[in-house]
Amino acid sequence: MICYTIFMKQPKINFVKLLKNYKPGWVGLSKDFRKVLVWSKTLKSATQEGKKLKEKIYFFPVGESYSDFVG
Repeated sequence: MICYTIFMKQPKINFVKLLKNYKPGWVGLSKDFRKVLVWSKTLKSATQEGKKLKEKIYFFPVGESYSDFVG
């Protein structure tokens, strides 16, 4: 019996490029991490806006720099 393991190549996402036009606060990203669906200054208001869209959204903090970010 032969077993094959297939490793799917994960697409690389440039968060700096994706978030460069947004001020510090919170963004709601689409499930494929390709577009910003929601932006707000606070996480609470971003989640409230995201609930209106009825889509799966991943929230991510927006800042001036991401050099110290661990995600």
